[in-house]
Amino acid sequence: GAMMVRLLHMGLDATFVLCILGFLLHAAAVSSQKLDDIDPLVTTNFGKIRGIKKELNNEILGPVVQFLGVPYAAPPVGEHRFQPPEPPSPWSDIKNATQFAPVCPQNIIEGRLPEVMLPVWFTNNLDVVSTYVQDQNEDCLYLNIYVPTEDGPLTKKQTDDLGDNDGAEDEDIRDSGGPKPVMVYIHGGSYMEGTGNLYDGSVLASYGNVIVITVNYRLGVLGKKLSDFN
Repeated sequence: GAMMVRLLHMGLDATFVLCILGFLLHAAAVSSQKLDDIDPLVTTNFGKIRGIKKELNNEILGPVVQFLGVPYAAPPVGEHRFQPPEPPSPWSDIKNATQFAPVCPQNIIEGRLPEVMLPVWFTNNLDVVSTYVQDQNEDCLYLNIYVPTEDGPLTKKQTDDLGDNDGAEDEDIRDSGGPKPVMVYIHGGSYMEGTGNLYDGSVLASYGNVIVITVNYRLGVLGKKLSDFN
């Protein structure tokens, strides 16, 4: 409830928020199922999705499983344009969630949007940002899920070794056998530009032993409801 209130205060549509919160069930499903190292496959309320395991090449960070381009709403095209999002249709086959889905239409490439309208970090890194926004499509309501697969650095023993304190108050916060917290990151950009694809949640997921979700949402005029134009 508190999360929904905060999201609504950000100006996000209530139906959109409900779709996102509903799709947290995907994350719950991912958290409760053991992931195969070779073929990470989970069953959600809408169907099965296959992810991909990614090694972080760091001695204190374990690998993560990424589920990329997972639909959280039906494509907002045709008669659904400008309308509140609807749940995605169930699928019977295994959906490969191994690469990013297209980003929502926006005008930050090829100088089509004046730089004065862009955040400083956008203008300073346009060469990087532009690589993530080349593939644009109105069918863009997808999210990415990053799932830790093994214990990382935040264990009682390792924090003792780092000398953070005398160990008397240490607690193993990872508890690999229990449910994992879920963090949802909604990108900024003044509702005009941006994409969740730009933010790799792998390190945060591994280091914090949390499930990280990044999300795309409709931008600009396509992000407005018909009632907003009245």
